[in-house]
Amino acid sequence: MARRRSINAAVGILLGLALTTACGGSGGFEADSAADPDSGATGTVRMLVNITPNLTKGYWRELVAPFEKANPGIKVQIDSPTAADGSVDSTLQQLLAAGNAPDVVEGSHNDKVLPYLRDLSDLGWAADAPMADAQRLDGHLYDVAIGQQVQSLVFYNKKAFEKAGITKPPATMRELTTAMRKLKSAGYLPMQTAGEWVTQAQVMMLFAPTVTTGEPDWFKQASDGRRSLGTDLGPAMDLYKDWLDEGYLDKQALGTKYADAETEFLSGKAAMYPMGCWFVAAEAQAKKDFEVGVFASPQLNDASTPRLSVTPGANYRIFKAGEHQKASEKLVQFLTTDRAAVAGQLKQDSSFRTGYPYKLSPLADEVQALLDKSPNHQAIAGSGEYQMPTGFEAEQNKQVQSLYTGGDAADGLKNVDTWLKAHTK
Repeated sequence: MARRRSINAAVGILLGLALTTACGGSGGFEADSAADPDSGATGTVRMLVNITPNLTKGYWRELVAPFEKANPGIKVQIDSPTAADGSVDSTLQQLLAAGNAPDVVEGSHNDKVLPYLRDLSDLGWAADAPMADAQRLDGHLYDVAIGQQVQSLVFYNKKAFEKAGITKPPATMRELTTAMRKLKSAGYLPMQTAGEWVTQAQVMMLFAPTVTTGEPDWFKQASDGRRSLGTDLGPAMDLYKDWLDEGYLDKQALGTKYADAETEFLSGKAAMYPMGCWFVAAEAQAKKDFEVGVFASPQLNDASTPRLSVTPGANYRIFKAGEHQKASEKLVQFLTTDRAAVAGQLKQDSSFRTGYPYKLSPLADEVQALLDKSPNHQAIAGSGEYQMPTGFEAEQNKQVQSLYTGGDAADGLKNVDTWLKAHTK
């Protein structure tokens, strides 16, 4: 049976990381629509949400306050994760085991809970949500997203580029490699990376546009075991290993934590930093003596047209056992369609959505412009049929990190292919 038809499908490679690491500003929400007194929607809706330094309980209360004002028969109870690891998905497992599921959950991407979720396919506003088609699983829609998180971005130090004589962002991997040589000669670490989850995530951010150009459904096919990573990612990993051997990446980077890598780039020690769009909010708050720019990760085949890789932004799910189905439906509709609520959430977690601009920083404007101009942004692993099997990212991370200790790129990809074949039956 195909992996994507199992309820044991994976948590997405990158999106969960994005939701727990972003930093942002304040919301400021006003309702755009009035209540519907004839809807029959009443009761207290329990909503389990991510709690992070920027997604505070106070932020969530401010977000839903206009909805409660417009719908006086509905109250929203904001529930924080209670699991030891602080995650929504771990907390959900505990709540489901206790028979105490919430009405609505935000930020969950674990397909193990699919049997408990309401199919939202019959709701027009849900079907029109960003990336709804990519989130469908066997035709069913369980997730409603507020926007998109752009993954295939390279942030760069404009002062470093100027010092190295680089007059424009690289448009191909060949130009990117040349730029790294110039940056190293100018005294900079060309590309900032780190250990933990960052190593593998950056590889996919850098090279996903290449593998999806010829096969837009590459992640869907790979999740079913119909792609060979050794074949498709072989040239990319050979290039990555060359960068490592040339000193364009720090060979000791596995000891660097994600937060420290971000700090090192913002301190001016490194010239480039591949990362998802959630970095924008951190950059907006940082004190530094240089400007940060951004460009789309180039393709390996020297194609000059960027192909942005994206995953769904903050998403919402409704549990079908909840006592307040209509109230839950109205809440999720508000959170994902009300212009002020959507714009506030996008800004708070540095997600993006064409037609919903917000003011945060010049860098945020640059990312929005890349998204608006991209002719065909492509979904990558995140949810629905684009999810990879559980544990894939950890296995690939192990093999990518083996390159830092003398491992061979071809052997590493062969190991990932072997693992993937064993987990897609």
